[in-house]
Amino acid sequence: MPDVADAEGMSKDMVLRKLQKEEHGKTRRLWEQIFTEDTPKFLDYYYSVKTKENEIYVIEEDGAIRSMLHLNPYKMQIGCKTVESHYIVAVATEETYRKRGYMAKLLKKAMEDMRENGEAFTFLMPAAEGIYYPHGFRFIYRQEQREVSGKKMEDPKITVASATLEVCGELADFANRMLKLRHQVYTLRDFNYYRRLLEEFRSEDGGMLLVRENEKLVGFFGYGKDEKYEILEPLFQNGYEEALLHAIYTLTGDEHTTVHCAGIEESENTRKKPMIMAKILDIPKMFACMEAKEEMSLSVRVTDEPGKESLGTFYIRGKEGLEVQQSDLERESVMRAASFDAEETISIGDLTSILFGYGDLKEMNLTEHLEEELGKIKPMSKVLLNEVV
Repeated sequence: MPDVADAEGMSKDMVLRKLQKEEHGKTRRLWEQIFTEDTPKFLDYYYSVKTKENEIYVIEEDGAIRSMLHLNPYKMQIGCKTVESHYIVAVATEETYRKRGYMAKLLKKAMEDMRENGEAFTFLMPAAEGIYYPHGFRFIYRQEQREVSGKKMEDPKITVASATLEVCGELADFANRMLKLRHQVYTLRDFNYYRRLLEEFRSEDGGMLLVRENEKLVGFFGYGKDEKYEILEPLFQNGYEEALLHAIYTLTGDEHTTVHCAGIEESENTRKKPMIMAKILDIPKMFACMEAKEEMSLSVRVTDEPGKESLGTFYIRGKEGLEVQQSDLERESVMRAASFDAEETISIGDLTSILFGYGDLKEMNLTEHLEEELGKIKPMSKVLLNEVV
């Protein structure tokens, strides 16, 4: 599902708008034209399930949709806070209408709306880092990947079975318990999350396998199949690594066939692939999810990208549950009266890197005071974002 970047330019009859729900199907023609690797079966799933709840922004020109951007909603856990967020997917422009700045316009409008709705951040899976880096997006998640072979396990207590809709609630409860123990940032799971995910895997000639010990759930994973099997996000209790290999053996039927496993727990054989980029949208809401290692006090102006427009000046203080006061450009006089003048500046991209613990403070050309105060923040670096659409 590649994304396409554009340069500036526009036509007089160009119209940018958010589609009504009943219009979402109109974008399928462009999807089929751009993302040729996706099968009709997958698109039947996407346009019958995902587009019922998502938002789609388009640019119309010459009587048809020429560019699009989809926002798929997810409920996120960030530390101890639960927030709403959107996953940006299917950014595409018809080939003859590229180099007109359409992608930038769609991103700007969608992010303005998400910020207005109070969303802490948005995220996406880029075709290339260079497309979104200029717009303030930074990597926040590296996916653990490795090739795995199955292994037969002679243990009558262990059983492997295909997931059905009836167990989706059980899968959600199990997953949320595991994720809370291991990660700080992840999508919250519920019955509908796994119902949709099961339909998605089935649209890719796959499904989900769950493993039980004496009828108690100890792990599961989803899988699809193209030329070979691919497993996504196996979640298993500690100590059940052999049960995972047995489930893979059950899937492939032998101990020689390898499967690509994405989102697996880190081991000496895994490789880390930068996978998800994000951009902070609502700065006070994001800081409300953070804590500091020690008392901090900072006044800083944050600039947006790519134009370096001011997003406001923020006074950040506290330790557990950071407090943020904000002054936008229209209230600068109020800020000055309160002695919150900000002599220091940071880009939204650098701030995103710092808060998610992905960037190096010493490589950001910050002032000594800014580096010291931001270095007090406990980053949300334990991220797990394996969603595909």
